[in-house]
Amino acid sequence: MENYAGIQAQVAWLLLFTGTGELLEESVESDYSRMLEGMEAADLIALIELAQKRLNTIAIENSLNLTKLFIDRNYDVHLQNAEGKVIPFRPLVKALFILFLKHPEGILLKQRDLFTDELEGIYAVISPNVAAEDRRRRVQRVMSLESNSYSENASTLNATLDRIMPPGTAEEYKIQGNNGYPRKIHLSPLLVQWESR
Repeated sequence: MENYAGIQAQVAWLLLFTGTGELLEESVESDYSRMLEGMEAADLIALIELAQKRLNTIAIENSLNLTKLFIDRNYDVHLQNAEGKVIPFRPLVKALFILFLKHPEGILLKQRDLFTDELEGIYAVISPNVAAEDRRRRVQRVMSLESNSYSENASTLNATLDRIMPPGTAEEYKIQGNNGYPRKIHLSPLLVQWESR
């Protein structure tokens, strides 16, 4: 059983660190093997679970022919590349979308207030002419655990994607998740290109 887990963990490394499962150079592979030997069982299991998710993402990408996103330095979201159509998000909705793209691991709703400063920084780039006090107030309302503003903005975001994305593919770009688990965008980070700032 130990050898089987070791093989799974090595496959996990290949998937997570080459992105495709391609073989690594021998010297690099031995470095990974040494790192694996020092990992606790729980960490190995977590690594294997991540690899399984990566395999699922690869399968979805191959079967659905998902559209790539290009995020420019002003956080406009383009389809395919820098010259592609821009998704017409409202500024605060766009800021929320960018925040979740930056956190592919997801965000627990009950902990979203921890991301208030980051969301405000994104919103400041998107809407530089909004007064700092107004910007802070709007962002705090979205991230407040007592407000319904987060749900309203997430619903608007998902409805916009339904209108813009090719049929059958919008689900991968939406913010989704079950109660008690992180909300996330399931689109592979490999399909998101960021313009350097």
